[in-house]
Amino acid sequence: MCDSPTNVAGSLRVVVEAAMTVEREHKGRTGMRGLRESAERPELIGRTAELAMLGRLIEQVSCGGASSVLLHGAAGVGKSALLDAVAARANGAGFQVLRATGVESEVTLPWSGLHHLLYGLRDELDRLQEMQREVLERLLGLSPGPAPDRFAVSAAVLALLHALAEDRPVLLVLDDAQWLDEASERIIAFVLRRLAPKRIGCVSAVRAESKVCLDTSAVSQHRVESLDAAAAAALLDSRSPGLAPAVRRRMLDEAAGNPLALLELPAHLSEEQLSGSAELPGWFSLSHQLESLYADRVRSLPKSTRDLLLLAAFDTTGSLRAIWSALPGGGTAADCAVVPAERAALVRIDSENGRLVFRHPLVRSVIVQLATPDRRRSAHRALGAALVDEPERQIGHLIAGHLAPDDVAAQTLESAAHRAARCGASNAAISAFRHASALSLKPQDRSRRLAMAAFASSHAGRLDTAADLLRSLSDEQAEPEDAARAATAAAIRLIHRDGDVLTAHRLLVRALDDLIDAADVSPVVAQELTDDLFYLLIEASTYGGGPQLWEEVAARVGRVSEFAKLGFDALADPVRCGRTVGPRLRRAFDMIPEGADPKRVTQLAHMALYCDDLGWYRGKAARAAEVSRAGGAFAGWAATTLLLALDSYHTAGWSEAEAMLRDGLRVAQEFGYTTLGSRMRYQLALIEAGRGRVEAVEALVHRIVETSLPQGLAAGEVMARQPLALLALGNGDYETAFQHCARISPPGRFPAYSPWVLWSLLDLVEAAVMTGRTEEARAHVAAAVRADVRSLSPRVALVVAGAVALTAPDDEAQKRYEEALALPDTARYGFECARIRLAYGQWLIEQGRCDAARHVLRCALATLENLEARPWVERARAAYGAAGAEAGAPDKAAGVRRQSGESVLTSRELEIANLAATGKSNKEIAEQLFLSQRTVSTHLYNIFPKLGINSRAGLRDALLAL
Repeated sequence: MCDSPTNVAGSLRVVVEAAMTVEREHKGRTGMRGLRESAERPELIGRTAELAMLGRLIEQVSCGGASSVLLHGAAGVGKSALLDAVAARANGAGFQVLRATGVESEVTLPWSGLHHLLYGLRDELDRLQEMQREVLERLLGLSPGPAPDRFAVSAAVLALLHALAEDRPVLLVLDDAQWLDEASERIIAFVLRRLAPKRIGCVSAVRAESKVCLDTSAVSQHRVESLDAAAAAALLDSRSPGLAPAVRRRMLDEAAGNPLALLELPAHLSEEQLSGSAELPGWFSLSHQLESLYADRVRSLPKSTRDLLLLAAFDTTGSLRAIWSALPGGGTAADCAVVPAERAALVRIDSENGRLVFRHPLVRSVIVQLATPDRRRSAHRALGAALVDEPERQIGHLIAGHLAPDDVAAQTLESAAHRAARCGASNAAISAFRHASALSLKPQDRSRRLAMAAFASSHAGRLDTAADLLRSLSDEQAEPEDAARAATAAAIRLIHRDGDVLTAHRLLVRALDDLIDAADVSPVVAQELTDDLFYLLIEASTYGGGPQLWEEVAARVGRVSEFAKLGFDALADPVRCGRTVGPRLRRAFDMIPEGADPKRVTQLAHMALYCDDLGWYRGKAARAAEVSRAGGAFAGWAATTLLLALDSYHTAGWSEAEAMLRDGLRVAQEFGYTTLGSRMRYQLALIEAGRGRVEAVEALVHRIVETSLPQGLAAGEVMARQPLALLALGNGDYETAFQHCARISPPGRFPAYSPWVLWSLLDLVEAAVMTGRTEEARAHVAAAVRADVRSLSPRVALVVAGAVALTAPDDEAQKRYEEALALPDTARYGFECARIRLAYGQWLIEQGRCDAARHVLRCALATLENLEARPWVERARAAYGAAGAEAGAPDKAAGVRRQSGESVLTSRELEIANLAATGKSNKEIAEQLFLSQRTVSTHLYNIFPKLGINSRAGLRDALLAL
């Protein structure tokens, strides 16, 4: 009795799952071995439709019909696994299953396929008539005699199958049918056309594009496609769980849905590669099974075509320009050579994008694996010569193409390394310098290139690598520029990991003097190295503090470039020199071309930060950070991120700054940048202090003190005291705040060589006023006015104007407060502006002008709430209550503002919302505010629900209420 369709489907799954756990004998090639032999996950992932179709075939045959299906698809796509599944189902349903597998080496042996299919039935031959029995006995080699006639064999095979079907259904399972010998294939095709009405079925599988006689009108066809993305991911995760995300993506990309590749590719990687801790290879070493998927087609190609494909396999971009340039004979030869590969369905030409595209990613690995090592190196050398304009790609090919010492190759690599370093491709530059050193014949050349590698490693943040390279250097006959590079690499480690700025300072001074005095150094090289040494000297002096360190730097200012002098003026004494630095900074930034060394941009951004002018250059600094990160210079990225985060802090983007700092701190810790980590913690401590989080501030300050003060870093004391002063101010502990601020900058004085002093100006003045030290506060303000620090930037102008108002007598105070709040861009600097509004509101209350005070305090409160500056919010609410409003609850006008978004949105969000409401695109907003387009998009994503709208179209109306 026939199973119902439901029962058939259910029993099929049970039988398939059981059959998957059985070890089978295989002859020839057996695609999907892993799926058939694994007992852990027996189901065929992503093959629901195929299993249902084969289930219907079994049902139809078991009910007395006949049916044949031909599966065709690419090698490794899972055809054999489907044959195993249907055979297991048929066995479970009581079928007699006859199996045969075509074997490539037997394709010329007549009757080999039938012998494989029927030899197990030799005991059943007695059921046939004598003539038919003798025919099959001779075919199977059971009796002597001449080769049988093909028609006689056909009739005998059909008769045997019909006899078997009298007892129970029969299923023929033919794998790799494209490799059946011609005689067997024709007999089977004859039989398939005459199966009905007996209970006989056939399921066969062939490679895609194979021509076989089994393709008859009596046979339905089904193409087995590659797995879709979801099924491919599920299969990979089931057999290779725990892969690192980047490794998992690469496996899925390489396999492109081919199940055999998904199963076998991870097996050829090391544990370190699987976990993501080691780099993945450019191409994969394939098993024999995977290699044979495309090996025959590749071997049949002309040599010129294989040469072209090898170039394409190594040039992962598929750029026709690069491949054509690297091929002898150029484009004309390439046009001819590519045709056989296109006919073999191995590649296609994407004319629109100018790319050669492999039909399957595995083709690339097959091509490389079939090439000899000499041919591989030759292809790499050809690509290296063709990619002069793309140093990062060129370097990889030059390294792979040259193994033996070769001065010409070493010089080529060195030149490429310099170009890569200037483009921010630090990892490539380091590898190139190291390999160039290994290829060098002369000891002095080896030393020079090792010094360059150490120099590049130190700037990229690879402090341990730089140290290892420095240990390999010989001090004998060291050239001045080599000594300068070595000193730079050593000093970066001393400053940033060890905090030993005094040793670093002495080392840098000696190297700088030697380099300046050297007569045989190229002027271009000398200036570049001098700038690096001098900038590091400034950095060491900034961290170390003290006139002695700075005076040694000042003594050498007359012997360095304008760029170096600019750094000295910006950091050594921004109070007195800052106003002259601004125009020079603008010129320096304007002179930097697109694609310039991000290190120089970061250095200029550092100068701009100390002159409180980074906002003008935020876009360039952000792009430099992205280039540094992409090129592997994570320390450079972290250093630039530090600057951008402080700018975000000043412009009331506290949440944005915090996210950047957390990310940067993680990288600084990973690379052992202790001093940079302290600066990250300092900025985080400022944010936590503004929010009144005492425990967080104390923990961050403790780590700063722990890593900075034992080394005598003066900057460490400033980084610890300023957050503590801000925390004390917020909590109303003005005496403690004053004591901290006075240690950073004595009242009435702005000492030279103290680039931090302006950052606590408002804190000191407020603490002094609130502790009755009005004269000291006024002396400090007077010193700031005399130095004209207001010309440094709009933010400093606001801070100084607010300090003037705080110290003004009552008959001038209102005018001074109004002047401060009327300055350009005051809303951009939200925290300082809110603090000045709060002080103004409190003064208005003291004057009995509560109505005016409520308006001022309402604005301050909105900003402080957005910043989550809890202690300041509490002070503003208390003042608001004292002004006659219900404490903690804005009046009706404030309610209107809250609904319209002023207190719902942060100042940055409000700025972006206003620009978007005017019709500006994300790109235009990003350029105007020096942000990335992604940041703008994220802000808008948060703005819409806050305003209760769904698109930009509603922005204008939502903001009009303001």
